Amino acid sequence: MAFRRALLCLLGMLIASSAIAVSDSGIYYQIGLMWPGAYCVQTTGGCCMPKSPIVPAADFYVSGFTVLNATTDAPETSCSSTPFNSDEILGISGLRQYWSNIKCPSNNGQKSWKSAWKTSGVCSGLDDKAYFQAAIALRSKINPLSRLVSKGIKPDFGLYSLEKIKKAIQAGTGVAPLIQCSKGPFDKFQLYQIFICVAEDAKTLIECPKPQKFTCSDEILFHPFKKWMLKQAASSVSFAEAFEMAGAAMGY
Repeated sequence: MAFRRALLCLLGMLIASSAIAVSDSGIYYQIGLMWPGAYCVQTTGGCCMPKSPIVPAADFYVSGFTVLNATTDAPETSCSSTPFNSDEILGISGLRQYWSNIKCPSNNGQKSWKSAWKTSGVCSGLDDKAYFQAAIALRSKINPLSRLVSKGIKPDFGLYSLEKIKKAIQAGTGVAPLIQCSKGPFDKFQLYQIFICVAEDAKTLIECPKPQKFTCSDEILFHPFKKWMLKQAASSVSFAEAFEMAGAAMGY
């Protein structure tokens, strides 16, 4: 009986210390990476070339960099009124290529960046430049397109195993991704977004403490992203150059 009490006491202490560790960490992040081919085909208005001299890459884009409470797993939003200074972030390498707004009508992306900052960025403890730099660096680190293509999973209208997609990304990152599907052509589920959680340091990839559940089929479509999907032509950069900027060779 005494041994049992001691064991229960030890277990209680371990649980308590674990809870304290989670609480002390304060926040963690979840980065969303969107496949533009899926976005373009699923939206009724299609997608448009941004108003920018830099053409978006043919690769996964950052769709969000959410701050979550480490105790409740709920999003932390609008924590302060720290202003957004677009001049601070426009020089960030890769921002326009990899956090690009291709929504129609064409826009310069600044409204979506401002919204991300006012909603989540102000809760990060980072300044605006560091917040966006961290997101772009994480996108490069995760590099899902390259990891998928290396396993023969390409945006070619093919149907691919959802489990193999998850394993391909997990093998390269060390953590399990969350896959969000949307409805594509022929009423097939298609690869739309990938979510991965990140520690409070905004650098270390972690398992999501409370992963969302998305509806997908066992096999999902990987829709191509082609230049004709963007309704307006770029003025100063060719699409051939844009496709060369992608994180992986896609055989175009």
